[in-house]
Amino acid sequence: MWGREVVEFAKSVEKISKEIEVSFIIAPQVIDVYRVAEVVDLPVFSPTIDPISPGRGVGKILPEAIKEAGACGVLINHSENERTLREIRQCILKAHELDLLTLVCADSPESAAAVTLLGADLVLPEPPELIGTLRSVGREMSGFLIDSVNKVKQINPRTFVLAGAGIASLEDAAQVIQLGADGLGASRIVYEAKDRIKFVKETALAMLREWEKRK
Repeated sequence: MWGREVVEFAKSVEKISKEIEVSFIIAPQVIDVYRVAEVVDLPVFSPTIDPISPGRGVGKILPEAIKEAGACGVLINHSENERTLREIRQCILKAHELDLLTLVCADSPESAAAVTLLGADLVLPEPPELIGTLRSVGREMSGFLIDSVNKVKQINPRTFVLAGAGIASLEDAAQVIQLGADGLGASRIVYEAKDRIKFVKETALAMLREWEKRK
């Protein structure tokens, strides 16, 4: 989603967040970070940054500009925009310098552990082969998720682990929480849902029921 469509979607998600007290992160296109952050009181993350400082860098994503645009965090190392470990570390350091939270993707439990050691605030382990497939990591690769959660929590129990890749139903959402994830990331299923807002709300409620069981 982009432009007016993502703005209206973000407004609807904000209403859900206030109604059922579940936290959402919106990660729009870079060009839409400002317009979304202007109209909602939700955490807005940039889908990327470049570890650069003001000066040279035409075509790069300046972290200072992302901060001023209203973002409170940044997504790093998505499978469609992979970074080396050195670049990930540089991005994390630059983000934290500006008080931006970091949500770092990882393609294996070992990578999840590595980015936790590098200082990620939230870790999103995703098997690359399941991304965008609507074949949930909880159903098809539960061991991947369990191992990722365990490795991250052993390093830093306060680091949030979000399950990603193939989440396609309320049952999938509930399952990843049962397997130890603190939350989830989703894109394709939200975009393709016949009623996006209904799906988001029902998914959040399904997760909330599982969180309550942990208490």
